[in-house]
Amino acid sequence: MSFRVVGIGEVLWDLLPAGAQLGGAPANVAYHAHALGATASLVTRVGNDDLGKTIVERFEQIEIADDTIQVDDVAPTGTVTVALSRDGIPRYRIHENVAWDHLAVTTPALTAVRAADAVCFGSTARRHFAACHPEAGGRRLGDGLAGARYQCPPELFLARCD
Repeated sequence: MSFRVVGIGEVLWDLLPAGAQLGGAPANVAYHAHALGATASLVTRVGNDDLGKTIVERFEQIEIADDTIQVDDVAPTGTVTVALSRDGIPRYRIHENVAWDHLAVTTPALTAVRAADAVCFGSTARRHFAACHPEAGGRRLGDGLAGARYQCPPELFLARCD
């Protein structure tokens, strides 16, 4: 049986001076875990727009399940505008009120989290993600974490964090 990894949070487009690049720490973790042979999924939300559709298509192409990717009919897919100073130092503008700001707790998300060996929370998505907060009431993704052996921020993903 394969090691099961779930990323929770943002998937977005980094709008770089040279062009758009798919990103978001939980998405990057899911991608690399899958490349290393893990069963990976991403609990996230994209807009019902061309950027969001492209994300879903990319995940289908690399055979990462898309049943935990939610589609928002109102909010756009997340983006980060990256500008470079004259000295080449990047400045980031993380756009707000985007789809992953409205990530919902769904049955597929809870199922994926409960089956996970490792869970990676995206720190940016926590800015509005009510499911991360105990006071939110009702179902929370954290309720499914009891069986996960590793619960890590992206930068500590390969270390034991419990």
